[in-house]
Amino acid sequence: MRILRLSVAFIYFQVGLTFATSTEEHINHFINQVEIPRLSETYPNAAIGITLNNVSALNYIPACDNGFFQIINQRPEATKRTNYEISCSEPVWKSYVPVTQSIMIPAIKTITPINRGQIISKSNTDVGEVDLSSLRGHIFTEDNPPYGQIASRNLRINTFITDNLTTPPMLIKKGDVVLITAQSGSILVRMNGVALENGVKGQQIRVKNTSSERIIYAKVVTDSEVLVNY
Repeated sequence: MRILRLSVAFIYFQVGLTFATSTEEHINHFINQVEIPRLSETYPNAAIGITLNNVSALNYIPACDNGFFQIINQRPEATKRTNYEISCSEPVWKSYVPVTQSIMIPAIKTITPINRGQIISKSNTDVGEVDLSSLRGHIFTEDNPPYGQIASRNLRINTFITDNLTTPPMLIKKGDVVLITAQSGSILVRMNGVALENGVKGQQIRVKNTSSERIIYAKVVTDSEVLVNY
């Protein structure tokens, strides 16, 4: 699953609630009205949770007399921890609030141990929820499953599968008879060949044309076809 990253350095929010509104209420309003909708848009199927850390410290922050209260998320790209910069124009003050985020994503996980080199399939996987910050690499989802991929290492039960744990399947093996498709503009020529090395989809491998004995480089398209562009 590809994750969108914000290009802005921060996100800020200005509220004009009543003077009696507490600092914590201002921040919770910001979380509910700005941060959770923003994260939900970035991670559409995720369950979003945001927790303020050290809430008791907010009791020592002066009231914002004129009701002009600004909040800036200093790390909007963060998936786990960030800081909110909070400030008031009258009286003038600024403070920082540490925040912990939880972004729970439905993703594909193992339901049986999978050995290195074993094919990942629907029968040995299922869907579960995982905190995005606990994973390295891109996760696989029901919309983008890892079925047909090969485990690059031994996977324990209940392991969430990422692209770091998989390799593409070997489509063509050395010695396989393949169809060479050569294309130049609208001209298309097909000929028989033999693979001289293994290859996964999209990989360039050496192939020998069985008619001319010429060795060329071609891109693996399927388990029986390679493509040459001129």
